[in-house]
Amino acid sequence: MKRFKNGKLIWIIGAVGLIAVIGVVLYSHLAYLAPPRGYTPQEIDAMGIEPVNINTATAEELSALSGITDKQARNIVAFREEHGDFTSIEEIMRVEGVGKKAYEKIAPYITVE
Repeated sequence: MKRFKNGKLIWIIGAVGLIAVIGVVLYSHLAYLAPPRGYTPQEIDAMGIEPVNINTATAEELSALSGITDKQARNIVAFREEHGDFTSIEEIMRVEGVGKKAYEKIAPYITVE
């Protein structure tokens, strides 16, 4: 192995390691920002599910959905009252306590129509 003077080998290994860490961080950040998977109306029909309209549902109706807690249901209703009707089901992720994971669980069961 060729000898490097003045610790050049350590600097090279450090630079390669830093580049690898930056790559992993960027990849994980971009994966997090990817839009959640939405369901088409045909997929929802195929599941045989009657979706709940998040623009008209009560907190009790929303909390009956698998994946929605009572607090999340109250937050959805409060958000709707403060900001108006949802224009898409993806907007539900703007509600405090309803993130991407919760959205992915309830997406087939909700609608805005």
